[in-house]
Amino acid sequence: MLRETFSIIGRNWSMYVVVVIGTMALSIFDELSGKTTSSGATSFMWSYVAMCVQGAVIYSAPFAEVGKRAGFGRTFPYFLKTIALLIGALVISLPIFMFLPSELGVSVSVLLFAFALFVAYALVLSLLGTWPTSSITGHGTTLVDALRRGTARFFPTSGRLLAGMILPAVLSILLVVVASQFGTSPLLLVDGKPNVVMLAISAAAAFLQALGVSYAAVVVARVYLSGEQGSAEFGTAAA
Repeated sequence: MLRETFSIIGRNWSMYVVVVIGTMALSIFDELSGKTTSSGATSFMWSYVAMCVQGAVIYSAPFAEVGKRAGFGRTFPYFLKTIALLIGALVISLPIFMFLPSELGVSVSVLLFAFALFVAYALVLSLLGTWPTSSITGHGTTLVDALRRGTARFFPTSGRLLAGMILPAVLSILLVVVASQFGTSPLLLVDGKPNVVMLAISAAAAFLQALGVSYAAVVVARVYLSGEQGSAEFGTAAA
């Protein structure tokens, strides 16, 4: 599946260039404004990338063709379902954050909560991740259908998703840690001038995140196909 992921990235490289540049631009905007108001736009962007990747797997088509097939009528439900699953993972993770010892400090607590959220989201996607995917074809769209598909391949799927979601995040953190050892400012702009080192790290981190999102999307799309392929209804919906 990793080979398929790189193949999709290679065939749609221009989209990934736009995503990396867009992610960096949103980061600079947040830095200048002192807020995180771009989080909604970032979430939608990653959701759209995941939908395009899954459409590319299902239809064996480039992103442009997937976008034409999906349209707003399928993109919006896909986004809403993805947000619903993320909220479910947040609800699962909150008790862990609430019971963390206060002496750990804010940074460590946030890091542990982020790790718990990654794990919870990977498990939720393993069970119900094909629910948003079903919006692409319009077949098998209920939560019961998603649960049926997820439980059949839960353990291999959860292992792949955990690796695909956590490893890029860990590598991104390591890049920042290595840069900090050289006394580099963590800001993307220093005195109004570009911080070349941090911009390069930001670009690398954005690509790693895109790789992780794409790999997870391929894994979930394959689960959807294995659960639905062969049925007459699916063949009609995917045509």
